[in-house]
Amino acid sequence: MANPHRLTTDQVIDLIKEETGTEMAIATFRGYVTRGHAPAPVEKIGRTPLWKRSEIIEWAHNRPGQGARTDIRGRNRRTAQ
Repeated sequence: MANPHRLTTDQVIDLIKEETGTEMAIATFRGYVTRGHAPAPVEKIGRTPLWKRSEIIEWAHNRPGQGARTDIRGRNRRTAQ
């Protein structure tokens, strides 16, 4: 029997919409995972990655909003002169 606390990619997308009201494409979520901006899968069944439900809920509620510059780190940026 499958663990109800482990989610496939399709289930993750559905959960994000349910929790935040925001639709997200599967490719967008996979990109976030690849770049380390979303939780990594906790296990695999065959080639199917599975995520922990609680981690996805936490991430969905705390991730930066649309347009947030996540590529800028710290305050050591050059300013235009």
